[in-house]
Amino acid sequence: MSDSGEVAQQGEEGSAAIAIGKQLAGAREQQGLSQEQLARKLNLTVRKLDDLEQGRFARLGATIFVRGYIKAYCKVLALDSAPLLAAIEPEPQAQEQASMQSFSRRTEKEAHDNRLMLFSYAILAIILGSSLFWWWQDSDEPVVESTPLVADIVAAPAPESEQQDLVDESLESLQKQESEQAQQLNPQQGITESSDKVDNPQLNQDIAQVDQVDTGEQMLPQEAPLAAGEQRVVMRFSGECWVEVQDAKGKRLAYDIKQAGQELELVGLAPFAVTLGKHDVVSISVNGQAVDISHFPQNRLAKFSLPLTE
Repeated sequence: MSDSGEVAQQGEEGSAAIAIGKQLAGAREQQGLSQEQLARKLNLTVRKLDDLEQGRFARLGATIFVRGYIKAYCKVLALDSAPLLAAIEPEPQAQEQASMQSFSRRTEKEAHDNRLMLFSYAILAIILGSSLFWWWQDSDEPVVESTPLVADIVAAPAPESEQQDLVDESLESLQKQESEQAQQLNPQQGITESSDKVDNPQLNQDIAQVDQVDTGEQMLPQEAPLAAGEQRVVMRFSGECWVEVQDAKGKRLAYDIKQAGQELELVGLAPFAVTLGKHDVVSISVNGQAVDISHFPQNRLAKFSLPLTE
């Protein structure tokens, strides 16, 4: 019985999709537009437009994309999209089942939280009991006061200031003696060293500048080198946008919803197949060069390749 019910439900959904497609195709034909003309206005391929008019919604992707195509179609032909969108709304029974599953999960989470709370309280009670027992044992022990012995009392040392003065005087006298002996042994050495420093101020300045340049170059961040055929794509988002990116081999590099302020950096083999849900909130650069995508229609799904082709 359940299998036959599912088959009947799928049949009703397929008939509803066919009815929607026929209604859209009839409105297009009444306005004298061909599929090619309407496809150019919608920025879609003729194959996708034909799938929409024939009710083959499964080929168009998720339900959210089908609803978007229907809205854009009705907008170009000045039709009311509300009745058509209502025909593909989820069944009330499915909504009720989803709500029941959500309630069941919430109940399980609350039960788990209650068990965790009871376990935490038990651990806290054990810690408090152990602390009280330790304090009670410590309070019962007698207090023994120790009296200092006479042998422990020693004479106070001399003040630190007097000791420091004596040390300073000794160091000054030793330094004077060493300097006098050095001048007697080699009186020309000090003069030679000072003259070298005075005669070559430009050399010392150049050496200091070279050291600063080397240090600055080491601190500069370096990007990882790109392999043959690879390119770097950077996307910055100023608003919420759905994005999908595939490289030249068909490998999916990104499939996510980005928020305002986020940045996406990708490296792969070009060309890249890019799909943006709202391209007017995205700025793109390829290998550091900005890419202009403002010519795509506003408030529509944008599909293009990077680098852009004429």
